[in-house]
Amino acid sequence: MLVGRAETLDRVGSLCRGPDAGALITGLPGAGKTAVLTAVRENALDRGDLVLTATGTRSDRHLPFGLLAGLLAGSPQLLASLAPAGGASPHPLRLRLDVLGWLEAATVERPVLIIIDDAQWCDETSLSVLGFVAGRLRGGGLALLAACRDDEIPEPLADLPPVRLAPLSDPDAIRLLHEAGVPVSGADLPRVLGRAAGNPLALLELGHAAATNSALLELGHAALTDNALLALGHAAVTDSAVPTSVELAFAARLRLLPEPTRQALLLVAAGDGDLRTAGRVTEPGALLLALAPAEAAGLVSIAGHRVQFRHPLARSAAYALGAGADRARVHRQLAAAHDDDPDRRVWHLAEATVVADEDVATALEEAADRAYRRGAYAEAVRSLIKAADLSPSPADREKRTLGASWMAASGGFFEWITRLAGPLRTGSADRSTRAVASHALAYAMSQTARQRDARAALLDALELLLDEDPNWGWTTLTTLAALAYRRGSDTELVRHWFDRYDRVPQVPGSAFQEINAASRAWISVQLDPLTRSAEVLELVRTAPVLDGAPAGVAAQEMMLGAAAWLYDEPRTALMRLGRAVELYRTGAPANMANSLMTLAHLQLDVGDLDAADQSGRLLVDLAAAERHAFAGEHGLELRARVAAVRGQVEAGRAMCGAGLPALETGEFLVLEIISQVTRSYLAFAERDAQGAWAAIRSLFDADGEPLHPHASYREFAHYVATGVRAGLVDELRPVVERAGRRLIGSGPRQQLQLARARAHLAGDDAEPFHRAATAGPDAAQWPFELAGAHLEYGAWLRRQQRAKDARAELQTALTGFERLGARPWADLAIAELRAAGVVAAGPAPSAWASLTGQEREVVRLAAAGLTNREIGGVLFLSARTVSTHLYKAYPKLGVTSRTQLRDLVPAER
Repeated sequence: MLVGRAETLDRVGSLCRGPDAGALITGLPGAGKTAVLTAVRENALDRGDLVLTATGTRSDRHLPFGLLAGLLAGSPQLLASLAPAGGASPHPLRLRLDVLGWLEAATVERPVLIIIDDAQWCDETSLSVLGFVAGRLRGGGLALLAACRDDEIPEPLADLPPVRLAPLSDPDAIRLLHEAGVPVSGADLPRVLGRAAGNPLALLELGHAAATNSALLELGHAALTDNALLALGHAAVTDSAVPTSVELAFAARLRLLPEPTRQALLLVAAGDGDLRTAGRVTEPGALLLALAPAEAAGLVSIAGHRVQFRHPLARSAAYALGAGADRARVHRQLAAAHDDDPDRRVWHLAEATVVADEDVATALEEAADRAYRRGAYAEAVRSLIKAADLSPSPADREKRTLGASWMAASGGFFEWITRLAGPLRTGSADRSTRAVASHALAYAMSQTARQRDARAALLDALELLLDEDPNWGWTTLTTLAALAYRRGSDTELVRHWFDRYDRVPQVPGSAFQEINAASRAWISVQLDPLTRSAEVLELVRTAPVLDGAPAGVAAQEMMLGAAAWLYDEPRTALMRLGRAVELYRTGAPANMANSLMTLAHLQLDVGDLDAADQSGRLLVDLAAAERHAFAGEHGLELRARVAAVRGQVEAGRAMCGAGLPALETGEFLVLEIISQVTRSYLAFAERDAQGAWAAIRSLFDADGEPLHPHASYREFAHYVATGVRAGLVDELRPVVERAGRRLIGSGPRQQLQLARARAHLAGDDAEPFHRAATAGPDAAQWPFELAGAHLEYGAWLRRQQRAKDARAELQTALTGFERLGARPWADLAIAELRAAGVVAAGPAPSAWASLTGQEREVVRLAAAGLTNREIGGVLFLSARTVSTHLYKAYPKLGVTSRTQLRDLVPAER
């Protein structure tokens, strides 16, 4: 019976079948969300769709993957990954892609519709997985429909198109009462309509209460007097027998039931509604007998092994009517009944415990550890917070709260860390606890847009850790150095703290000796990346790989790899950063994003655009899986840069700067510069010389002072070339002169860029600079920039009337740009070749070049013999997505099977 919702059903159907492939139905309790979902489900089943349904419940919200386990009942392999043997945590992104892949595979046979009711009560980890799936729905037979209360929209589902259930009109409300067989007198009808305010459940319950009370009054009873309602803890009615809320109506009906029935309902409401569990507490026959009056009253229904309340508000009222002692008793009974389910058992124990209890706290801590090892970070954190609350010892309470902070970091719940570690930082009597809490707080803030707050917290932590735990202090100092590099300032502040920590004696043979050495190297490089230290360079090149826990080894490799990148040592950087990413992938997935960001920049530098684009895409997916917004914004900027180099202007503009408005201006200066340069590349692709210059002119001021002390110089050659094209040769001279002084002692890449910049301003005397930029022994490590140097040299030679020499340089440039797929620059090289007397009709079409970057990555791995599932594991794609890429690539390459791919893949990357 669904009245007044025809337009809603049409809207939901349209959204589920359209490009959004989903919707989020919202409304007040009783607005009819479940009824709408039921109607949509029945329609889908009538069409032959596969419908997967699940409903959130308060009692199961704490269970890791509780919702997901119900949805994945048809995939034993995926179910096993939620609770893997040995407790190994599934990679958050891998799990999400596997779920998406399984759902997509199911659509091959028929459309799939996922329906989630009462989403506000689903476990957060499952919702996170479904939110990831929802963000990748593009039609194609898979849709997600969820419902929740207006004021409790789960964050992972917030981007689904909303469909709010409006109140029923009075005519529809009267029709609903009539069709439901609820007789309301003419005198009571206006009050029922007014107080229900178009809410269907309120209409039925308040109408039933009015009708029932009228009959009782005729018999001389006063079942719903003000005093009776006050006894329930609710506000009294005013001038009529109609209760003032749905809750009052349910409470009034429950109050009329026999005491054994109310106790049975309390037992069911406190649990999950499974009669097999409740039957372990009360003899099954007696339990069913006790529930019979509630079933006859329509408050519950019994089907199979489950008791279903008419509405969650009825369940809440049944639970609230129980006295505190009764509620504690039934939770203890249910804990005993769940002796085969440790997670449910400990939750009921915790609900029954009102004073500190170390045994319960320990059990909760064990539950938190189980959830954490399974990758259910939200549920792990909540269990450990509850354990802290029930800890009798203040020291144990603080230890568990601090542990919850670290667990929250793994799940990307950085705001939780501020709430957990903040009070410890200021209120703990233990100096060591305050110090570590300060570090946790500062780290959490550094991973968000709150960079100014992070800076203050880092300074506070550094002061505490200097005496208490210098090893943690070095970790904190690396974070401060990273923030300083992002914003391009605070160098002297970092140097001050570096000098203070460097004076602390190191314990020979300490487990922290190697990791602290890597921290020193990384910080030293960030303090002055343009002047290479021989000592640091030797460490970066030769430091052995540690033998230890993956997270520790990865941290060392990340810092040394990042230092190598800034020192213009791309081969060493690729080796170390690649190792760090793989170690984080298998041993500490939550920490993978920072290494991947640096690796993606390096891949751009060395001209591996396909790999850089893949890393950018992976960063966007990781951000969605791990709540790491900054990583996602960085990933979009990197992908925009790849698109710009390839001349994909529309795609580049859609991604470029998309995440910057959410960031604090000036606090992420490096990312702002990346975006500026990308906009300049995009303008270049459109042959807009003035627009290209306008995008990057702020990288240096008129006197040559850089906007960022290092990042500005990484784009120096492009900056000068763009300014020359815009006709600003004289304005660039002070910039180049200052750069010449600043870059004395810099790495080979910066020297090559400086040579290119000087060539632009040297007029007829430019040849030595051009030769230095094109013939340097290290130049080939940066192929895009080398091709640009050949292009600039060839153009200069042509203007010098040396056409033969010009053609050789320009042909080398064209070959380089074509190999990279840098279409706008290749077109410019072709134009220069024509001007030099070469009849160039443009590049011959290449089957390999016709593939997308993602298709090339998949084909490379397929040619190496990897299966679709193995390729998906490497690239973090679903097996079905891999299959789709191969399906599209085969006709482009003119092949029909994997065995033909090996001879088509270019050897060079």
